[in-house]
Amino acid sequence: MRKITLFASALFFIIVLAGCGRPAEITFLLPDDVVYETRTVEEDGRLARYPTPTLEETYFLGWFLDEEYEERFRTDMVFEVDTTLYAKTLPYDGETLLTPLTDELALDPSAYEGKSFRTDGIGEASLAQCIDGDTTFFRGLEKSVRYLYVDTPESTSTIEPWGMAASNYVCDVLTDADTIVLEREPHPEEGHPAVHPSVGIKGTHGRYLGYVWYDGRLLNLELVELGYSRASGIGTSQYAEYFRLAEHNSRMTGAKIFGEDDPDFDADPVEASIHDLLHDTEEYIHRFVNVEGVVTSIGDGGFYLCADGEEIFFYTGGPPGTSKVQRGFEIRVEKAFLTYWPPGSTRIQLTNFDRGRVDVITEDPDADCLD
Repeated sequence: MRKITLFASALFFIIVLAGCGRPAEITFLLPDDVVYETRTVEEDGRLARYPTPTLEETYFLGWFLDEEYEERFRTDMVFEVDTTLYAKTLPYDGETLLTPLTDELALDPSAYEGKSFRTDGIGEASLAQCIDGDTTFFRGLEKSVRYLYVDTPESTSTIEPWGMAASNYVCDVLTDADTIVLEREPHPEEGHPAVHPSVGIKGTHGRYLGYVWYDGRLLNLELVELGYSRASGIGTSQYAEYFRLAEHNSRMTGAKIFGEDDPDFDADPVEASIHDLLHDTEEYIHRFVNVEGVVTSIGDGGFYLCADGEEIFFYTGGPPGTSKVQRGFEIRVEKAFLTYWPPGSTRIQLTNFDRGRVDVITEDPDADCLD
């Protein structure tokens, strides 16, 4: 009997030592105690990869260390013992888009009070001018702010489905916001291993790069949750996990750019005169049109088109780039787009220029526009 007891004790000791020496196993548990899968950590005790389940009609909001969803799993966590991670989920009714990740992520006022976006990397701002869904002018900054890690469809020089909708949404929420805060991505020397090239405060074209918060909500993230943008180049940015989950869920819903047709986007152009555009604006606004007129002047951002003594500006976003657009030429442009500029104003202009859709009617028109 004593030999059996000693043998059992020795065997238990060996099992314990073996258990202490093996890598920890992580169990990923879905609601109702459903095991999604189990993975073993790497030699350093971290999870190199982790699953992101696609659940039918269900938002997946990430893995947590507790059943109350108080502490999120992070990729820098080290696991020395077997651990269960719990999936936080939320039902989706197939119709009403929700923004649970934007709702969860909060900005503490103490993080920006008395600080400046320029010098401190975070600070309050006020709206100067709307541009589109991912670029905005704010007062006190000589350049616009390009939103980090989102890329909404085009709505300025080129028009794409959902571009105008995204632009209008951003302009509406910023116009109505009580508080707007700009935040940049931390620099690597500040202890954050940012790998995106836009870790600095400025990027291409000298534009500022940042997160835009309105009334405590991260607008960049909300645009992804609402299906207006994909999460672009997030790398190991400070809110990377939120952006990854947001795009994952938007793909599940199939919302907007992830599967829906834009009901306000009619790609078929209609014939219109410059007089029609100027005097029957509501009939043609946010529509594609074919228009004819005489080029009266050309600038870096576009040109003026005139007919019967009335002019309209055609925004091209740069030089027209074609010999067909010259002062004094009467031209026909197909699939131009009539829009308000800046957004929210009553001033109209044409855009969506493509030099392949330009034809010269005559190089010597009989028109009073050039008198």
